[in-house]
Amino acid sequence: MLVSHIPAPATPGPPAPGQTVLEWFSHWAEIRPHAFAVLTSDAQWDYATINSLSSDLAARLREHLVPGDVVGVLLPRSVTLVVTALALAKAGVSYLPLGETPPTHRREGIVTAASARHLIASADHPDLSGHRVIQHSVADVNLALIETGRPAGSVEKTPAPYAIATSGSTGRPKVVLGTHESLASLISWLASRLPIKHEDHVAMAASPSFDAHLIDLWVALGTGATLVVPPEGVLSSAEGILEWCANQRVNSMFLPTPLGELVMGAAWPAHLVLRSLLVGGDRLRVTPAPDCPAEVLNVYGPTEAGVVTTTHLVTTHEDPLAIPIGTPLSGREVTVTDETGTVLPRGMLGELRISGAGLAAGYAGGFLGGFVPAAAGKARMYRTGDLVLMRHDGVLEFHGRLDDQFKIDGVRMELAEIEAALLSFPGVVSASACLLTTSGGHRQVGAAIATSAGASCSESELLAHTAAHLPGPAVPRTVLLLDDLPTNDNGKVDRATLAKLLDNRPDTNEEDRSAATVLLAMVHDLVGQDLGLTDSLADAGVNSITTARLISRIRDEFDVPVRAIDVIRAETVADILAALQRSEAIFTSR
Repeated sequence: MLVSHIPAPATPGPPAPGQTVLEWFSHWAEIRPHAFAVLTSDAQWDYATINSLSSDLAARLREHLVPGDVVGVLLPRSVTLVVTALALAKAGVSYLPLGETPPTHRREGIVTAASARHLIASADHPDLSGHRVIQHSVADVNLALIETGRPAGSVEKTPAPYAIATSGSTGRPKVVLGTHESLASLISWLASRLPIKHEDHVAMAASPSFDAHLIDLWVALGTGATLVVPPEGVLSSAEGILEWCANQRVNSMFLPTPLGELVMGAAWPAHLVLRSLLVGGDRLRVTPAPDCPAEVLNVYGPTEAGVVTTTHLVTTHEDPLAIPIGTPLSGREVTVTDETGTVLPRGMLGELRISGAGLAAGYAGGFLGGFVPAAAGKARMYRTGDLVLMRHDGVLEFHGRLDDQFKIDGVRMELAEIEAALLSFPGVVSASACLLTTSGGHRQVGAAIATSAGASCSESELLAHTAAHLPGPAVPRTVLLLDDLPTNDNGKVDRATLAKLLDNRPDTNEEDRSAATVLLAMVHDLVGQDLGLTDSLADAGVNSITTARLISRIRDEFDVPVRAIDVIRAETVADILAALQRSEAIFTSR
């Protein structure tokens, strides 16, 4: 009988001499100093320049940092972010990418969880008030090292090369500390599997706050390839992404699943040279078209298990509703067990457990979470909480979660963290969140609250409050104010009944097919809120991924080539309507 266990495959040879990704970068900077390391829309930097800039910044940082420190970085995709990541590696401290403007309270929660004594951001960042310890110019950006006022955490024997924030079941974020071995095995495997060559261009497409950002960064710099930074707005439409990839001769790219699905359904430019498209962060429901020139890999893995654990080559003829998550890559050993830890036969549903060199060091602060220490001859492992099935051919299928954790647009969250944000609003005494699915198949969060007697609480104020505590996709799109939350026979919140209450909204008037009504219905389907023509799209939670979906739907519905940049820059539905009318006028006049 075959059991649901696959040992870790051997790690391919490294792409350069040394044991860490930083040593590999240093090797390429020495032997290929004039090769391009980073390209942007208006400039290029070779390996020698990036190496020099990062060494200068590292020297300044060492004056105030000690090995093992965790440093939060608030920068967008840019050459400045690349230089900062390298400088932190050279200084022997942990790189904690947060994105440029994360919600304030969530940022503070992450900083506390990580015991991060310092942040790095542009000196004129509007939301940071701590003491600027140093200021240093990198590629025309004036950077500041800013004190957070947090005490230093315990220093690990081997400082972590990176730290990534994830959601916590306690209602507070957790911070995962990576290892050099885990990151090196991941990059070695990808460099060999894709493969990545010196002359290749790798897209820097993942959000800096997403763990896949480490793939973009080190697959390029660890192999002597070129990292290409997309300009603002490019990632908000499938056509824009592909045209940019074609013009920049991008060979390899990672995209979060929702964007990857849109790209796979778009028209591919004739001059596209993309060979490898990695998609991950959510369940994949689309297969590549027959004329897709790129190899599509569905990648799966919790941050705790080294960013990527398994991969699957997606083919055109697969069932899009049953795309597996695949088989493990080097350093990742996978096992499917029952609740007692007994290994199950293949073909049975159980929990996925991961062990091997790919595991992260753990959580900042020593919190165990799903990590199970080595004991009684068993290796240390991580319990994912994911419900999977290992087929008889050893391929893993994903079948959901064993708890309340979920992902939307690649952002991993716990319902408990959303409920904690709601409960922190004055007057809220009970709160429950649940997942909803729109008529268009998009997942979003809904919630219900009960307040104390006499408390004043409007939905708009509550949503604004939660937006300061949570990443955008986790902010509830609608909130019900109830006298009491629905409960089941056991006295627990009845989420099924709650979901029905949230879904019990009037249907859009299907008789009115005016452009304005259709646009408003599209936006409602994407964000779960009834907006007026002049309501703010940003306040409703529209982000780059929902914008890309909206552009795709507008073009399908109206059969007009509306310009993506007009939709990206739109602040309201009225702005989109005006852009659509301009496009119709131009299109019909030809």
